[in-house]
Amino acid sequence: MTTIALACAAALSLAAGFHFYWGFGGRLGIAVAVPQAPQGGSVFTPRPGSAHLVGVALLMAVAFILAQAGLLALPIPAQLHAGITRAVVALLALIFLVRALGWFRYAGLFKQVRHTPFARCDTWFYSPLCLLLGAGLSYQVLAV
Repeated sequence: MTTIALACAAALSLAAGFHFYWGFGGRLGIAVAVPQAPQGGSVFTPRPGSAHLVGVALLMAVAFILAQAGLLALPIPAQLHAGITRAVVALLALIFLVRALGWFRYAGLFKQVRHTPFARCDTWFYSPLCLLLGAGLSYQVLAV
C-alpha cells in the first residue's frame, strides 16, 4: 500500500508543480492543459490565482494520501485521524474515477469533443492517469 500511496502522491505532486508553474506565468504544456472547443480556442482562460488554488488543492490531496498510508501526521485529533483521512481519500478516489470515466463534453474517456490537442492528451494521458489514481486510491481505502 505504501508504494501505491507514494506513486499517487508523486503524480499529484508533479501536477501541483505544473499548476504553480503555470500560475507564475510558465508556458510549457499550457497548449494542451486547457480544453479547446471544436472550432478552436480555449474553453476557458485560467487565471494565475486559480492555477495556484488547484496546486494547493493537489498538495492537500497528497497530504491526505500520505496520512492515510501512515507516512505523514496531520494536525487532526488522533481519535478522528483514521476516519477523516480515509473519508477524504475515498472522496478523492471517487473524484478521479468520475473524471476519468465521466461523459463530459471535453474530458473523460467518453468525452464528446475528441479532435483537439487537449482531447488527444486527455485520451492518451490525463484520463488514464485519473483512472489509475482512482483505482490506486480505492485500493488504499479498501486495504485498510
